[in-house]
Amino acid sequence: MGLIRNLLTLIGLATVAGAAYLWTIIGPDLQAISKFDPQAKNVYATMFKGLAATGKSADATVWKIPLEEDISWEDAEEAMRFVANEHNIKNVGELPLSEQVTLMTGEEQRFLKIYQFCNPLTAAKMVDYSDAFSAYLPCRIAMVEDKNGQFNLYSLNMDMMIHGGTPLPPDLLEAANDVKTIMLDIMKRGAAGEF
Repeated sequence: MGLIRNLLTLIGLATVAGAAYLWTIIGPDLQAISKFDPQAKNVYATMFKGLAATGKSADATVWKIPLEEDISWEDAEEAMRFVANEHNIKNVGELPLSEQVTLMTGEEQRFLKIYQFCNPLTAAKMVDYSDAFSAYLPCRIAMVEDKNGQFNLYSLNMDMMIHGGTPLPPDLLEAANDVKTIMLDIMKRGAAGEF
């Protein structure tokens, strides 16, 4: 009986010591996480579900909208430019990657073009808040022809940038959400060829 009691006491002490050690490792992280935006948990849970489903981090961190069946890439491109102009967001560049690779290799490529949009005032606010936000600029939409000939629009899911850490200041949060709304509108209406 004494042996069992001593063994249980030893197991209890090891458990307490292990828990204390674990707390010294993750405790500060848990305290930091408690200061995150209230939506951070959902953002990371959604991202993890996407990662678990595909095994690809890029797939888990983007929005994807397929072009409607009767919409050509030219129609989508024209609609995206129109919608961006309607929202007064600047089209600051286009990168026709598939054309460039075809020129470099002499081999025809699947369609791949990157469209870059920017609201300079919001961009300046984001970088003023954190220099690292410059890596997210400008906002990009990629039009990609998949291996089956389907065209899709891709863009970075901005939720992690907006809600993934400590809460943004209210004016910056509003501006970032406005850009998110605009980017999704450009994608949705572009995919539908809608002016």
